[in-house]
Amino acid sequence: MRLRIAPILMSILPATLFPQPSNLASMGPDPDAPDRLHTAVREATCAEASPATLSDRLKGSSLSKVLTGMSAARTVFYVSPDGKDNWSGHLAKPNSQRTDGPFATIEKARDAAREKGGQNTIAMGNGDYYLTEPIVFDARDAGLVIAARCNEAPVLHGGPLVRNWAARADGRWTASLKLPPGRDVGDLFVNGARQTQARFPNAPLDGDPRKGWLFAAKCTEDDDIWHGNTRFCFRAGDLPISKNAAGLVAHIVGGFHPGSQWGSDTLPVVSIDTAKRAVNTKGTAYFFTAEGSRYFLTGAVALLDAAGEWWYDRAGGKLTYIPADGVTTNSTAVVGILPTFFRLHGADGMVVSGLRFRDGNPQGSGKFGTDTRSFGAIRLERADGVRLIGNSIDNVGVGIHVSESKDVLIAGNVIGDVAGNGIYLGTTYGTFGKSHGATILSNHIHDIGRVYFETAGIWFQAADNVRIAHNLIENAAQFGIAGGSLWGPQDAVHDAIIEHNVVRNANQQTADGGAIKMMGEQADPLNSSIRYNLVTGTGQLMNRADGTFWPSGYENTNEWPSPISWAIYTDGKASGVRIEGNTLSGNISAIGINGGWSNLVTGNVITGGSGAAFRVDDGTGRGWRPPWAQPNRIEDNIVTVDSGNGLAAYIYVPDHKLESVQFARNRYSGNLNDKSFRIHPEIMPSGEFGSLSDLQQAGIDRGSVASHPKQ
Repeated sequence: MRLRIAPILMSILPATLFPQPSNLASMGPDPDAPDRLHTAVREATCAEASPATLSDRLKGSSLSKVLTGMSAARTVFYVSPDGKDNWSGHLAKPNSQRTDGPFATIEKARDAAREKGGQNTIAMGNGDYYLTEPIVFDARDAGLVIAARCNEAPVLHGGPLVRNWAARADGRWTASLKLPPGRDVGDLFVNGARQTQARFPNAPLDGDPRKGWLFAAKCTEDDDIWHGNTRFCFRAGDLPISKNAAGLVAHIVGGFHPGSQWGSDTLPVVSIDTAKRAVNTKGTAYFFTAEGSRYFLTGAVALLDAAGEWWYDRAGGKLTYIPADGVTTNSTAVVGILPTFFRLHGADGMVVSGLRFRDGNPQGSGKFGTDTRSFGAIRLERADGVRLIGNSIDNVGVGIHVSESKDVLIAGNVIGDVAGNGIYLGTTYGTFGKSHGATILSNHIHDIGRVYFETAGIWFQAADNVRIAHNLIENAAQFGIAGGSLWGPQDAVHDAIIEHNVVRNANQQTADGGAIKMMGEQADPLNSSIRYNLVTGTGQLMNRADGTFWPSGYENTNEWPSPISWAIYTDGKASGVRIEGNTLSGNISAIGINGGWSNLVTGNVITGGSGAAFRVDDGTGRGWRPPWAQPNRIEDNIVTVDSGNGLAAYIYVPDHKLESVQFARNRYSGNLNDKSFRIHPEIMPSGEFGSLSDLQQAGIDRGSVASHPKQ
């Protein structure tokens, strides 16, 4: 389904026609659909595939002319769990005498390929590979292909197996576990499922994201909000622990302004002041907490008390686990110790295809102790022309991290259940090298931000001429796709195209986020497009100071703080963005512009929202009007107003006034009334609220029409 459907037809298509997670094949015959392309790429680029297979499998897809040379004549080095590193690696299976066969490790195959030189392929065979250190590739590995053997499924685990569990009388299991220096247990996976690090309060059994939290109290002796990144206060009776804070970590939700709750972080606890009921943390000078910030604690053996929880004593080299239902001592248990499996540093032109990466350390995208977005199961650093295609990545910290690497292709991968970002494309803070020319195509990315909420299915910055297309992104803590500059010219983005993506259920864990976002702190036109995307189910999660949560789908522009959630929005002076032909259904609010100029919103179809269809705010650009600035134009859109308050548009531009926004030829229907448009400053004859007619009398709408339902 190309989503290039005329707006009038999109306005009447029921939601049931759109693809459901349980049946991705319903996306139709489009060769760029994520499920089809993932399968096709794995079949076309497996180690023994012929050039004819490549051409046939990818016929009609966007990759048909991109993946060339994959099946050219190469020396093949085989790797298998049944292999030995003192064999030649030239045989796919051991010979009958077991005197020769495949290598056992990727490192040995890599070194053999380096020694031979020329064009080489590492062919990975069926089975499980347990890594205890990242595998590093560099300039000596330029052009190397690492691919699964045809019809085989190699699985790379980010840590060792846990063996020899001892069951104790109290129901707990223990196992000796000695790790390499500098490594720690980030997660425990049993039968492929992530278990829970010992925590308080316990994780909710039903998975309800509103449960399992404590809520910070007001710090009465110190009201300096700048202390909020190194300290929060707790309510009497909340913490069941002594003032010994050894090993404790606070997982806490907050934001730059206390109460905004747009991000989360993991902050090591330095000390607990029981007299002042204060928890002192190793803060970041970035992240803030205040009364009502929600949190839970991990890291102490005293918190180990529920089925499925684990705790690791590094000093004693012992892992303790309370088994979940159905788990036996024969179950497969893997400890995730690696945040990075493959590190490609200067390894231009490498190809990684058909591998599964799973069970890693969930580091990444937390701001404490990390670089820009950090880590990545596959991590590229200054490696140009790399192609990552047809892989599966799950139960890791960050799926794919690309830093300062140009012309990268990321296509047909399945990435899910990650602690931070699914895909990060950008730079390293301090050097600010660029990642221009990337293509991110037809990936299925799901369940993003399981630990760090301020994340995205795809996050990009410092990257011009990027195309993000035909991706399916589902169940994101905050963003589906987020791009643009956070710091200014150092990480500016221009000429980005975000098109034909499906984003479902974004912003499920924060109070300020959305499905597709563009930033523009560099303060010049982005010349970018967000077009022909389908966005549904964008939500919010925000609690009040007393711990009660705002209703699902709620937004009230009269309240601060109040949940804020957008299907598509521009922020931070983002200007020169064309938002065109998108279908936005069942979100809270639809399209927002915050602080920028010269944006065009046209041809979009908006239905089923509980907030405003359009919002324009000069908040992040207050007092800023560059010489090239033109009004933000909202034209030729089809809007059905479904919310009870009947709000079609909310414009809050006290500084920019009439110069910042113009409406034209939009078609409104549904729950319209004399308060459907809210404008500040009060330029309408009716005051701050008014009808479409009032908006037109104020001179900022031309040719729009409104139809009311028949009584």
